[in-house]
Amino acid sequence: MAFLSVDKQWELISRGIEEIIPEEELKKKLENSRESGKPLNIKLGCDPSRPDLHVGHGVVLRKLRHFQDLGHQSILVIGDFTAMIGDPSGRNKTRPQLTLEEAKANAESYIEQAGHILNIETLKIVFNSTWLNAMRFSDVIRLSSHYTVARMLERDDFTKRYRSETPISIHEFMYPLAQG
Repeated sequence: MAFLSVDKQWELISRGIEEIIPEEELKKKLENSRESGKPLNIKLGCDPSRPDLHVGHGVVLRKLRHFQDLGHQSILVIGDFTAMIGDPSGRNKTRPQLTLEEAKANAESYIEQAGHILNIETLKIVFNSTWLNAMRFSDVIRLSSHYTVARMLERDDFTKRYRSETPISIHEFMYPLAQG
């Protein structure tokens, strides 16, 4: 596949963006992609904790579309499994848990809405339940052995809740592990 020059691609990618970190690394990846003729894989992860996308999603979806328009592979990672836990970021209490069926129904709504911005024909969609449901409990134990409660409490949201003696459920600690 023939890609536009890195400068032309950069012009579209950086449009409307305050800062790209690290800028030189992305430019190098664009150059390697152009030389090899292989598209970059550009991923966006969304947890379908609600049935509707919000305006903030529109910004990153539009940027994902720019990559699609340049010939790169856009991948929408639907966090249907992690949506069952609920992202604890910025929360002062535990989110209500969703069933996998509720998360999948929300995901279908997300995909339909994202299709108003993204080219669904070329979009690759993956669900994190595909690999997270396949994990055995021994895998979870091995994964969790790499993290400490002290490390989890470094997260501002958990620190505030811990200091205010607001309950933090163990499954909430699993959220960042499942994302990784």
